[in-house]
Amino acid sequence: MAGQLIDLKKLNVQQLAKMKEQMFKEVSLIQDSLQSLKIAQKRYISSQEALETTKGRPSGTTMMIPLTKSMYAAGTLANPEHVTVCIGAGYFLKLEIDDAIKYFKRRVSFLVKQMEKIQLIGIEKQKLQNVINEVLEMKLQAQTENK
Repeated sequence: MAGQLIDLKKLNVQQLAKMKEQMFKEVSLIQDSLQSLKIAQKRYISSQEALETTKGRPSGTTMMIPLTKSMYAAGTLANPEHVTVCIGAGYFLKLEIDDAIKYFKRRVSFLVKQMEKIQLIGIEKQKLQNVINEVLEMKLQAQTENK
């Protein structure tokens, strides 16, 4: 069906029902993807904010280091100018704190752009889903009137 124009009024009820189900799955997948991207965005923002609060603290400062969203470990700031940043898949970079903040800002910006693209696709899919539902309802109503 990708790339093809289909006259929905020429499809039978079973075909429309199958398309409705497919559109529902696609819209759900898009919503799940957006939710995952929003979670990632919040994590990047949280990391950025943590770095901004760490910036300028003297060496030897005792602080709580976030290991996960809800688990922290006590630590001592050894080098306030450099941090280790997880960039995914088990890879880490040692960056100056300002470069690490810029890294997280770039990641947030990238995610925002991706979410905007996905939202546009989701809107189009929802419109198509509504049209399919309308045509299916008309077909079902016509069937009940003919009986």
